Amino acid sequence: MMSTIRYEIEGTADALRPRLRYITHSRYNNEWLSAVHSHSIAEMLYILDGDGCIIISGSRRAIETGDFVMIPPHFQHAEVSSSKNPLEYLCLGVSDIMVTSSTDDFDPIMNLGNSKQAVRNLVKSIYREMQRRQVGYEMMAKSLFYNLLVILMRSRIIDIGHDEEIVMRSNVAEVKNYIDEHYAESFTLDNLASIATLSKYHLIREFRNELGTSPMGYILGKRITESKKLLVGTELSISNIAEAVGFSSGSYFSQRFRLVTGMTPMEFRNNSHGGL
Repeated sequence: MMSTIRYEIEGTADALRPRLRYITHSRYNNEWLSAVHSHSIAEMLYILDGDGCIIISGSRRAIETGDFVMIPPHFQHAEVSSSKNPLEYLCLGVSDIMVTSSTDDFDPIMNLGNSKQAVRNLVKSIYREMQRRQVGYEMMAKSLFYNLLVILMRSRIIDIGHDEEIVMRSNVAEVKNYIDEHYAESFTLDNLASIATLSKYHLIREFRNELGTSPMGYILGKRITESKKLLVGTELSISNIAEAVGFSSGSYFSQRFRLVTGMTPMEFRNNSHGGL
């Protein structure tokens, strides 16, 4: 007589899809720029060597070899290295997770307890897989990444974004940040939908709900805003400004500028006391 115990794997968890967006290796040198910045997704830093500090939300915290640093989405931060003992770290960019610590007393250095060595090995193995690119490397990197997620979840450091509204807002924020950084480049709604991992229909709807305009409308507004700065602060020609902010021609730029502002770029320049 045979006894069988069966456990069903529910498919709903797969739809949450915490995603490893990138992994980078950084080492301090003379060109290191410690500028304050933020990301629309979370970042996890494992300090391989050196020491320095992490500035996050206005607070400064010392970091050293072996520390595991968690930076939640949209937190202003900067990494600062010691010149005597330069920082070297691996950084994972991860979407669709929530950091469980509260914003008010947030400590970016996570207490991993007995899992410290396991986390170190997993992060290094993920980077090694992406670096070597052997057969099945993406599958292996994802497998290692999910092992890491489970350790962090069991340590109550992160939670998977069960709230679909939170995930949706994160995707919209990611598209907004991408536009803010790349507004002068040429891209389509298909490109933006791919970044958000949403359909074009859902991206337009959610983007409008969050920001009151469509993605393409936001791009136009961003380009017009940046062009105003160049019109007032430089003596660049209209055609050069058009190219600098992403318009295909000076005439098209002038047409869209007038549609938005009610005046031509040259009229705006001559009447610059109207402000930005």
